[in-house]
Amino acid sequence: MTKLVGRDVLIDLLKILRRVPVGRCQAVDRDRRNRYLSRPGLSALVLLLLTYGVGQGQVVWAQGVESRLFVQVFDAAGAPVIDLTTQDFVVQHGDVEAKVVRVELVNDPLRVALLVDDADGAVPYFRDLRDGLPVFVEALPETSQVALVLLSGRPRVVVDYSEGLATVLERLDELFVQGGTSAGFFDGLTETVEGFGEDVRWPVLAVVTTDGASRRDLFRTSEYDVFRQRLVDRAVTLHALGLYTPTGSGFQTGIATDASRITGGWYDSLNSPSQSVTTKLTEMAAEISRRHLRGLNQYLVVYEPSPNADSNAQASAAVRRGEVTMHLSLDGRVGPNILTGPAAIAQAKQEVAEAISSKQAQVMALQAEIEDLEREARALAGTSNLPGGGVGAATEAGSREGFWNAGEIAFANGNLDEAIGAYERAHDADPSWGKPLFKLALVSLNKGDIEGAVTYLEEVVEVDPNSEEGAQAIGLIGQLKP
Repeated sequence: MTKLVGRDVLIDLLKILRRVPVGRCQAVDRDRRNRYLSRPGLSALVLLLLTYGVGQGQVVWAQGVESRLFVQVFDAAGAPVIDLTTQDFVVQHGDVEAKVVRVELVNDPLRVALLVDDADGAVPYFRDLRDGLPVFVEALPETSQVALVLLSGRPRVVVDYSEGLATVLERLDELFVQGGTSAGFFDGLTETVEGFGEDVRWPVLAVVTTDGASRRDLFRTSEYDVFRQRLVDRAVTLHALGLYTPTGSGFQTGIATDASRITGGWYDSLNSPSQSVTTKLTEMAAEISRRHLRGLNQYLVVYEPSPNADSNAQASAAVRRGEVTMHLSLDGRVGPNILTGPAAIAQAKQEVAEAISSKQAQVMALQAEIEDLEREARALAGTSNLPGGGVGAATEAGSREGFWNAGEIAFANGNLDEAIGAYERAHDADPSWGKPLFKLALVSLNKGDIEGAVTYLEEVVEVDPNSEEGAQAIGLIGQLKP
């Protein structure tokens, strides 16, 4: 029987795994896409070597077996050259020419599996996830194929790749956090990777996870080793955003960090709920989109090495076209931008300036929100002298907004009982307003009270049927009622 892994053992495991080389093609750094620019006056045959650095191994080509390269070709103006055929390519292994079997121009759509931790650890981040996840999806290329996988309890695919981005956005608009549940995080990762078909050349995992409750009892060291190797074999790129909680164990974020590192993916983290969740999700989507767009118009060149070729020699590729720029890689994946020298310094300065601007914008937004709340507080204070007395007797237009804002703050911080009181007061201030009733339904769902949620949703439909909340309530009632 396989022994289950405890927290301390897992931490040691992750430390060890960081020192273990992975993959059969460590000789090729995926971030190095070899580049050559031909010049006028030279031969129209442009030769590009696939070289290896000091200390790196060699790719061994099995004689008589097809091998492949990915090549991008650009003309002098920087436009992709997309009219090349098999006869235009030359591949050599060492000094021996190989047989080019076929050439295919690859422009596959971006396929992304979006995995979201909606278990107990996500409760403090609920509002930020509801705001940020749709922005993430909308920032991807419109031709993207996106699947949505929720991880609370048993991982489940709620939207498949073929259903379209609009369906993904609809389901994200209905996202609820399942308080009191653990995330089937590792199962979700492994099942999603295994679900990628062999026809998907460069699958992408976009993982949004907390370090909260997880089904760690199902985790086994041997399965994690297999998972890591599977990521490499399938050329998966895993990007992740880690969201930390005060009592988190670091189990899920530790795996996300390690997996993004070995696949060359993007990773960042946040220590507390804030508007930065949307910012970071936008950054992740931008990086995924950049890599996808940069990888378009690649030629898959399939060739068969000559029996006389030295298996330890360098591979090279060429095209019979002058004044072109070529990019060559073994697996076709585009890595992160890695700059050095003045370019790196310039980028760092730009990032610092952008971070300062972002923080300044957040401060201004918070100041405006504080001013709004202060105005609401003054308006509420003025109602205490009205006949009938008490805050509940307030009828000014602003009073309902004050209670609503208080409920939103409490809900975002996970203070559900406080949120309930504020939303109820907002409803009392304006019984025809459906928003607080809809939020009371969401709070009930977060507390596991399905019957109470349905009751609130039915009230939304009754008092505010033509609102956005009314339309959403009708759909949710159909899902929640047996």
